[in-house]
Amino acid sequence: MCHLSLLQIQTKMNIKALLFLVVASLSGRVSEAQTPERMTAKQITIRDKQVEINYFQQGQGDTTVLFLHGWCIDGTYWKNQVEYFSENYTVYAIDLPGFGKSKAQRSNWTIEEYAKDVTAFIDTLNLKNVVIIGHSMAGEIMLQTALTNNPKIAGIVGVDNFKLIDVEFTPEQMKEMTDFLPRLETDFKNAAPVYADLMLFHPTTSEEVKDRVKTDFANSDSVIGYGTLMNHIQYTSTDAQRLEQLNYKLFLINSDGFPTNETGLNTHCKTSFQVETIAATGHYPMIEKPTEFNLILEKVLTQMK
Repeated sequence: MCHLSLLQIQTKMNIKALLFLVVASLSGRVSEAQTPERMTAKQITIRDKQVEINYFQQGQGDTTVLFLHGWCIDGTYWKNQVEYFSENYTVYAIDLPGFGKSKAQRSNWTIEEYAKDVTAFIDTLNLKNVVIIGHSMAGEIMLQTALTNNPKIAGIVGVDNFKLIDVEFTPEQMKEMTDFLPRLETDFKNAAPVYADLMLFHPTTSEEVKDRVKTDFANSDSVIGYGTLMNHIQYTSTDAQRLEQLNYKLFLINSDGFPTNETGLNTHCKTSFQVETIAATGHYPMIEKPTEFNLILEKVLTQMK
């Protein structure tokens, strides 16, 4: 599925706001946002050899930090974080199956299946004291994984997600969204980058970041991209109920490009929540303002100890 974020909640939202919310709920400084040099990757086969995970690993520490990327991008978006946090933590960043260089022998691209991939990755490598960091669509993957109450999971941190808990759309807004979705299905290569350009960036987002995201969207497998989006939209309709079952405190690092409805989080997060805001970024704060993002995440990880 995909992820959204931008504009302000108003009684009347235009199609830009609506589509941004639904799809970005999906998925700076120019000097900080450079395309990363190639990281050294490793591969592991999991789930009865049906899934091959491409991943990056660095550092050693008592706590394991596992980064999950959002819609139609890959694990290299966490390069700055892998390097920074490897000084004190065992750090992993994976390509989710169907994106980057990870593969899966299946046609079912649901949040539940992705959560099974993450659990199998943790269990196969026998990772300990794991904090899952999930960006955009991976917030729901993180949530579904956490609902298994795997004792190896120590905490969860969402990045630019869970902003719309208890936010309702009008029938007109829903129609605008459903009218747009067929364009993604029939012309994904062109429609997905246009969507990103219109909805996922802040006025300060560098052209370098924009080009990187749009190129990755255009190069994604259209069947998997559209399939994950549709399944994600379906899953997010039950976010509130699932949050009520969560036995972990929900930490969020969200851009202020679109406000987080903390009233909804307060209603449904029975184990509490905490929102940290990073200002003046689009949907990709980890590459738009990596230095500031890392400091905020470091504070969150320290609070979990």
